[in-house]
Amino acid sequence: MERSIYFDGWTKNVHCYHPSLPMRHIGMVDDLEKYKATMLVWAAMGGGSISLPYLEQEAFGDVPPRLRFYGYMNDAEFIRECKKRGIKVYGIVFEVQGWEFPILLDGNTNSLRAFNMVEGEGDGTPNSGIPIGDGTEVADWYGLREFSSGKHDHLFPTTLKDYYPNGIINSDGEAVTDLWEETAARTYRGAAVHAGWVECPDNAHQAYQTCRNNPVWRDYLKQIIKLMIDAGVDGIQLDEAELPITSLKAGGCFCKDCRKQFRAFLQGEKAAGRLHAQWHSLDLDTFDYKQFVVDGGYDFPNDTPLFREYYEFQLRAIKKYFTELADYIRAYSREVGRDGGDIVQVSGNFFNCMPCYFPFSDTVDCVITEMESTLFRQPHWYRYINGFAGGKPVLVAENPYGGVIPELLEMLDAGKGYDLYRLMLAEAAVYGCNMSVPYGGWMGSVIKDAFYPPRALTEHFQTFLANHEKLFSSKSGAKTAIVYSWPSYYWREATKSNTGNVNRNPAEGMLFYHPTDLTDESTTRLPFWEILKDMADGGVVCDVVALGGDIPDAPFGTLCEDNLTAHTFDGYDLIIIPDCPAMTPAQVAELHKRADAGVKIILVGDTPGDNHANILRVATQSTKAQSLVAFNEIFRGLYADVATAQVLTHADRVGIHTHDGKNIWLLNYHYDAQADAITPIPALELRMKNAAKIKVHRLDKLNPYVVPEIIDVAADGHFTLPQAGLLTILEIIQ
Repeated sequence: MERSIYFDGWTKNVHCYHPSLPMRHIGMVDDLEKYKATMLVWAAMGGGSISLPYLEQEAFGDVPPRLRFYGYMNDAEFIRECKKRGIKVYGIVFEVQGWEFPILLDGNTNSLRAFNMVEGEGDGTPNSGIPIGDGTEVADWYGLREFSSGKHDHLFPTTLKDYYPNGIINSDGEAVTDLWEETAARTYRGAAVHAGWVECPDNAHQAYQTCRNNPVWRDYLKQIIKLMIDAGVDGIQLDEAELPITSLKAGGCFCKDCRKQFRAFLQGEKAAGRLHAQWHSLDLDTFDYKQFVVDGGYDFPNDTPLFREYYEFQLRAIKKYFTELADYIRAYSREVGRDGGDIVQVSGNFFNCMPCYFPFSDTVDCVITEMESTLFRQPHWYRYINGFAGGKPVLVAENPYGGVIPELLEMLDAGKGYDLYRLMLAEAAVYGCNMSVPYGGWMGSVIKDAFYPPRALTEHFQTFLANHEKLFSSKSGAKTAIVYSWPSYYWREATKSNTGNVNRNPAEGMLFYHPTDLTDESTTRLPFWEILKDMADGGVVCDVVALGGDIPDAPFGTLCEDNLTAHTFDGYDLIIIPDCPAMTPAQVAELHKRADAGVKIILVGDTPGDNHANILRVATQSTKAQSLVAFNEIFRGLYADVATAQVLTHADRVGIHTHDGKNIWLLNYHYDAQADAITPIPALELRMKNAAKIKVHRLDKLNPYVVPEIIDVAADGHFTLPQAGLLTILEIIQ
């Protein structure tokens, strides 16, 4: 069981300034040990998107005696201290961020007087060199541009020549003297796209989104990776792993390299006979998609011709270049002698684990996700993310945008919301994942604060998890599976409609709210998500089985290989295929083989499959609600026969999941806003197959070492759990 820490380490009551993280000190390592940490994400050496000399200073720079006095250290020293205590540190590569910062220089010595947090005058013009006041200070800028031009080389021990002896050359064969402008993602109108979510509104600094399709930027990222591995990181996290699709909503990316590569993609599609006939008249030797969009007066990406082709090209570029960097990380760690178990691990920020990440999910060692909206009670999402990961550890980081985190932080700072914080950590664990404990966690670019939950509360909960690690598993042992077919859903999800509406339960307070898009009849039909949410909310213990694959003669060719094996569906007695028209022939054949062996299979909507006594069909109805009614008329009876664990009373209040099929994890969601506490359930009726005695482990709010009690199970599997608190683990012992 990984117990990860979301280790930005940003400062209370100050903006969370990307990309450089505050200096680490020995007291932090002591805290991490108390928190039973096994790994740190967003944890070290973020400054590479300022410049390589800045990053080298983060990693190996001298620490002034005044800071040594308080235990401060450089990042390489911090990594070594963590290793001593068995804690893995992941370096963070902010792939999509390219930065410029205001600085103040001493007018006499030219030394650095202020960086980023600059107070004073100046017109904000890059490279202004404006004297301030009496001329003793000079306002200027430092970032990627100055690194590549050589301006301010005196500020750091290393310069461009230490990393690029022959200079930087772009794909046109030109020397690059402004790395910031060269690597920026651009709109179809040519403007650089800003990374607005990390730019603080009261600061002059500027962050461009960068484009990984540009070979100059990929090579620069490799330089960052080398420095991280040299500093001793245990893993590397490639943040914003989907770039340059990150820039899509802003009208990007139309940099020169995207345009060149998209033209080559169309040429390949035409040669393979896959390009639609309406585009055969295009001169693909000279075609420029940017000019095509501008000349046509289109508002990209809205209703723009060739957008589907463009999106397919970018999906393939994302996979190709993420994989290139992942391969480089492993190759360089071997090159410098980090063999055996010390090969540097790879992960990325897969955000909400949208379909664009799935084709290269096999390249990572663990799945790190910054959930789109951090909300309470999301069992369907946790089940999905566990299936997406395919058995790899899932590490979830909270997101300050679009969720409960800002309000929760205010409550915790006021001595309230303790059960809500416990609930946030516990929900991930219940469903086989891990919620990273925030340690100076990111609060966005506007809020001047960092997320430091109460230390004693965190230590208590983490100790409980560590003490019960043997009862945790990412494998549920469930007998029911629902299939997510990537080729059936990736385009539907990329183009889905939504309303952003939510509903709230006033008794549970303002923090308990739920998006209604999956149930709203005006939004896109997504049967997988509709059925999964209905099942999860109804206490169904199930796994998501995520399948790739492209059907024969698929448009645009292969992108996501079929990951089906002969053992994919082992152990399942009931399998749901929710409107998956793009199942591969091999997948359809395997399902029929399972049906021959007695497994019940429910095919929903437009899903291929022949008639079979064990294959039942549910037709898509005219509304989402009617379709769920039709599905449940068949599903509920079949599930009752195969379920190994069920909550029989208060099912609307309780989340349930099995771990390895032999331990039941229960989560009480019943929060009373007025009491600011989870209300215990006096008696909870359950049914568990193949159990005679159960040991009950409770999360006690005061003592993580409470002696468990023993409960007898009736011959028919029924038993009563007295006093179901926030988190309870039921261990089958006989």
